Amino acid sequence: MDTLQIIEIVAALIGIIYVWLEIKANMWLWPVGVILPFFYMYISFVGEVYGNIFVNIYYLIAAIWGWWVWHRRSSDTPQEDKIIYAPRRTAGILLGIAAVGIAGLTPVFGHFMESPYPFWDATATVIAFVGMWLLAKKYMENWYCWFVSNAIFCALFALQGFYVTCVFFAIYTVMAVVGYLNWRKLMQQQA
Repeated sequence: MDTLQIIEIVAALIGIIYVWLEIKANMWLWPVGVILPFFYMYISFVGEVYGNIFVNIYYLIAAIWGWWVWHRRSSDTPQEDKIIYAPRRTAGILLGIAAVGIAGLTPVFGHFMESPYPFWDATATVIAFVGMWLLAKKYMENWYCWFVSNAIFCALFALQGFYVTCVFFAIYTVMAVVGYLNWRKLMQQQA
C-alpha cells in the first residue's frame, strides 16, 4: 500500500465520522469538517479532480462558518436550531445560482484546468457548494445535494483510478440517504 492510498483511507474514515455526525445533527461535525478538507484537497490535486479542490477550500471556510452559526443558534434561541425545509424562494434562487455556476465553471475546468470531465466536475462542485450552504442553515434539502454530488465525485474518482476514494464516496452517497431519513425523523419529532 502506497502513501496516497493510506491518505485516501484516513480521509475516508474521517469523512465517515463527519457524515455520521451530520446524520445525527451533532455540532461536532464542524470541527471534524475543518480537518477533512486538507486530505481531499491533496487527493483531488493528485487525481486531477480540480473542482473538488475548490469544494474543499469552500468546505473548510463553510465548516468554520457552520460551526459558528450552529453554536450561535443553539445558544441564542433553541427555536432557531430546528431542521427545516428551505423557503421556496430560497430554493429557486439556489437552483438559478447552481445553473449559472455550472455553466460558468464548465469551460473554466475544461480550458484552464484541463479537467478530463469538466461538465461533471463543475456540476458536482456547484452542487456541493449549495449543499454545504444548506447544511449550515440546517435546511433539509442539503441531503439532496449530497446524493447527487457524492455520486458524481464517486464516478470521477473511479475514472481517474482512485478506487479507494470512489468506494468511500459511494459510502457517503448511501450515508446521505440515511442522513435524509434521520433528519426527516428528527424534523417530525421537532413538530
